[in-house]
Amino acid sequence: MRESLYLRYRELSEDLIVLPAHFMIIDELNKDGSVAEKLGTLFAKNHGLNIEDESEFRKLVTENLPPQPNAYEEIRETNMGKITPDEEKQREMEIGPNRCAVR
Repeated sequence: MRESLYLRYRELSEDLIVLPAHFMIIDELNKDGSVAEKLGTLFAKNHGLNIEDESEFRKLVTENLPPQPNAYEEIRETNMGKITPDEEKQREMEIGPNRCAVR
């Protein structure tokens, strides 16, 4: 994860618009309700993208994990193609709480 954030993403244009699938706090919403920001702005403002010490980064990521969603195991198995839930079950899994952000 650190290599992607600190090396690969740094090679991309700072004007690239990032459209995440989730957000952590309401303050991340734009006036129009969208969640989008330029990559350069994220590197300038996001603490997690500016931790120079690798062990500090690892500690932040591993020690600040929120509780897993109730359907976490089913979501993982679905993402790996091991199970194929019906449409109703997929909807149920999708509307569960978003707990994927690291604070």
